[in-house]
Amino acid sequence: DDPALLRVLSHRLVQAGHPELARPLFERVLILRPEEPQSRRDLALVCSILKQYQHAIDLLWEIVAQPWDARFPEIEVIALGDLNAIVATCGERLDLSRIDARFLQNLSAGLRVILTWDADACDIDLWVDDPNGEQAIYSHPRTTQGGRMSRDFTGGYGPEEFLLRDPKPGKYTVRINYFGERSQTALGPVTAQIRLVTGFGTPDQKEKLLTMRLSEKRENVTVGEIEIGE
Repeated sequence: DDPALLRVLSHRLVQAGHPELARPLFERVLILRPEEPQSRRDLALVCSILKQYQHAIDLLWEIVAQPWDARFPEIEVIALGDLNAIVATCGERLDLSRIDARFLQNLSAGLRVILTWDADACDIDLWVDDPNGEQAIYSHPRTTQGGRMSRDFTGGYGPEEFLLRDPKPGKYTVRINYFGERSQTALGPVTAQIRLVTGFGTPDQKEKLLTMRLSEKRENVTVGEIEIGE
């Protein structure tokens, strides 16, 4: 009954290629933490992997349509991006009658980076360096290329998102900065999940999920590099 432990195990199962085992665990997290929008988003994304697209978009629409605590700034915007990408790429006819048609617009992106973590009352920051040497960070959320960093989550789970519609060719370095936490969990160190996505919202979408443990406050970790070709 530990939601943090269940989240970590579920993400590891997805990463290991067993989303069918992760789904009932994410469902358990939603029962335990229905007041947290991340519980719905995690379940929606694993449903999408399992090609259960209708259930996925219904869960994501619940995030968009409901008010949430101020601890979760703009999570509706990120969920809406997930929803539209599924509608645009799943290849199935879905029941969209619940969804306000004004929100149905796929905003594809050449590069998308998503950071989430398992512990509440925790601040982890996403940083992305582009080929120009410019860094997208919460204090500098807009880049010359048109990249956008989402609002800074300082109180629980993320997600923090970097989006760039038309990335310039070259190397993009993804970093996370463990600013600190104010809670104790059975897991000890905080576990972060990072999704690296190219061609987001297009038929050519490719994604890699990484998981890592962060144990030292003020720890700055280079997650990896993404090479965008000509």
